[in-house]
Amino acid sequence: MKNAINYFYNIVIDDIHQTDKMFYFDYGGYRYAMVLYQGDAAMLKDIYNLHLVALKNGLYVHQIILNKDHQIGTIIGDKVYVLMRVIYNEGNINLESLWPFMSVVITENESMVRADWETLWSNKIDYLEYEIGQLGEKYPEIRDTFSYFIGLGETSIQLTNVILNGKKQNILKTLAHHRINYKDEFFDLYNPLNLVIDYRVRDAASYFKSKYFAGENIDEELRDFLKYANLIEVESLLFLARMLYPSYYFDAYEAVISGKEDASVLKKITTYIDGYQELLKRIYFYYKDLFPIPQIEWLER
Repeated sequence: MKNAINYFYNIVIDDIHQTDKMFYFDYGGYRYAMVLYQGDAAMLKDIYNLHLVALKNGLYVHQIILNKDHQIGTIIGDKVYVLMRVIYNEGNINLESLWPFMSVVITENESMVRADWETLWSNKIDYLEYEIGQLGEKYPEIRDTFSYFIGLGETSIQLTNVILNGKKQNILKTLAHHRINYKDEFFDLYNPLNLVIDYRVRDAASYFKSKYFAGENIDEELRDFLKYANLIEVESLLFLARMLYPSYYFDAYEAVISGKEDASVLKKITTYIDGYQELLKRIYFYYKDLFPIPQIEWLER
């Protein structure tokens, strides 16, 4: 890798370190990371342009360095890597660190928009229902819990359809992330390869869900978010829909099916679900006291 970095970037280094998905080294007083890119190579130009928008708006994500051929991605062996100058590296994210991303309004780069939630979620549920029909006998732990979480997902889709009916063009879109987890480090938060465009509640909901289902208390942070986020009515309802959608369960499901996790991770999730349902009710009634809200009968009980 040292020889490749020298050849493609004209950078001579003595020491280089490796993790699962990247190599990193120090040069000229900066930390650099050669990060493995596993997405669609055709999206690299859009990712690069989006990271320039972030930098232009004072959000100092890691800076992507073009290679000697002015290419964003560099093919080494049969893999694609992107070199970036690291701005933030150590320490774990918190809710406060998400606010700057939620403040950068994006009006271009349409190919990076991930706001078609109802379609994406519907396709996901259809696929999972087909898959569990084929594999259900092999995974009784999944079969016992699957229907409940599919029901949550369908509720979130129905709510999103009602919320967004004729209103999509009027809702601000901001910088967000493919995935964000409260355990993520600042390196992940500022990694431009993780950036997308979406409604500004996307990251906050992901943060809260990941933290809750790790057994952490989110009450105070959630109260502050509901009170001070200054969401308009439609954004508030989108936040509720995003909290309803059980991405945490579907992620665990896929990890079990692929053999990356034991089925016990699903059992752990079910131990939290009663408390989470009460949390959803609190959000629902909080908003219901502020403005008209589509009725969700099982949250009313």
